[in-house]
Amino acid sequence: MQSNFKFMLLIVSLGSFLSTLALNQILPLLPFIMQEYGVSGDKISLYSGLAYAGSTLTMALFAPLWGILADKYGRKKMLLRASFGMGLCLLISVFLKTAESFIMLRFIMGFFSGFNPACIALIAVNAPKDDVNVSLAKLSSFQITGSLLGPLFGGVLMHFFDFRVQFAISGFLLISIFLLILFFVKEDFTPVPKGEKIRLDKGLYSFVIVLCLASFLVQYSQTFIGPIIGLFVSKLVDHKELATGFCFSLAGIASAIFAPKLSKLAKDYGEVNLILISTFALFICLILHYFTSHNFWLFCLVRFITGISFCSIMPSVYSMIRKKIPKQISSKIFGINQSFYGLGAFFGSLSGGYFYNLYDEKVFFICASFILASCFLVFFYKRIGSK
Repeated sequence: MQSNFKFMLLIVSLGSFLSTLALNQILPLLPFIMQEYGVSGDKISLYSGLAYAGSTLTMALFAPLWGILADKYGRKKMLLRASFGMGLCLLISVFLKTAESFIMLRFIMGFFSGFNPACIALIAVNAPKDDVNVSLAKLSSFQITGSLLGPLFGGVLMHFFDFRVQFAISGFLLISIFLLILFFVKEDFTPVPKGEKIRLDKGLYSFVIVLCLASFLVQYSQTFIGPIIGLFVSKLVDHKELATGFCFSLAGIASAIFAPKLSKLAKDYGEVNLILISTFALFICLILHYFTSHNFWLFCLVRFITGISFCSIMPSVYSMIRKKIPKQISSKIFGINQSFYGLGAFFGSLSGGYFYNLYDEKVFFICASFILASCFLVFFYKRIGSK
């Protein structure tokens, strides 16, 4: 890889790490934050869900818009917009007094979000074509590491300080990212000339639809079981908070370790085959969740293998978009894909708890069915595309 791109990858990956660290230190602690605001009883889970889902929903709704603007004005500007806007929202959160105002600000914060999708678009467009998958996997490793350390960092801060200290530190971290991107990232950007329109043929339309639906289903499956992992762990061990954090983080640790290694296989086997293998392995892992849900250490082992299965799917999706979609409109397609990805997170997080109350451990079969549907979608696309 060229040295200037390597430096860009390093800075953008560092920014992505700090961004996920800042944002993820708050999310797992939302129920405790709501209690600090004076919320009690059943409203705690309701308000926590609204605070989480609100920012995710508005992010999903506005992601295509930011993608279109990125193609028109540059991906770097979208990174600056997202980091400064979210940082400002978090700093404003320090001064809020009620849970309702906090939830409203979370909705507004979702409007400014989209930092990681902009990172993906910037790296995908600027990476040497043969190194797209590996570069995106390295970026993904930084994102995953930030998401792992975020809850731990946030828990330590909330243990020793008022929760508003978290907001202040997260806000300053995002402002520091803004400065990093502003001064150290140099983007080689050429906008589409006025009046020139780039259209996709029918084959590329079906390609985009398949990948968007697959992204929705994959992310739905992950957020479907994410919030209820702690409910299974709490039945198996006494120190449920520590054990839940350990068990939950294993998938992320595996992804951070294996993402760059597995993504190199795309050069030999192709992105479509890698997605098929990974989604089928993820399907098996979700079934194994059910059969190991009564043994903590086996359950942890399955979580680790799940992380290995999951880690190469989205980098392969992004790499395919980069290779097949014209560069001038790639950010628009990344934005649309991210919108489906965000909607998967929104509906997955809302429905996981509901189905758990109805089916208990059998929710893993429901979750696995969505992954299997994703696998069939990609397989169908491969068969049609090869004819």
